[in-house]
Amino acid sequence: MSANIFHNLQQVERVLAAAVEDDQPVTLLTAPGAAAYGGPEFYLAMVAAARAQYPTADVTAILDCGEDGALAQAALNLGWRHLVLRGGATVREKLRQIAKHHGGVVLAKPPSAMDPGPDE
Repeated sequence: MSANIFHNLQQVERVLAAAVEDDQPVTLLTAPGAAAYGGPEFYLAMVAAARAQYPTADVTAILDCGEDGALAQAALNLGWRHLVLRGGATVREKLRQIAKHHGGVVLAKPPSAMDPGPDE
């Protein structure tokens, strides 16, 4: 699965606009460990705002939680359904069970992704 890393709302909007124009599904991915410095709510709001503009876009959004299991748990409670959680397999497996209950997934590593950088 190839993904597009996003750092700001404009990047999310561009990716969704292209997905709608091309009638193709798209995967959005936060930068490595972004949940720790931006917060799950910040990125969730960004994705929601872009989805409101492009409601027909077929998009999967993935939040990178680094190695922070507590942050991943909080993200699931906020509504994230696709997470990256590095680190210990035991914690990740517990969170996978929780995510599965909500129809989500927890990945051990992010998918390959294109990164336009934070300033584009």
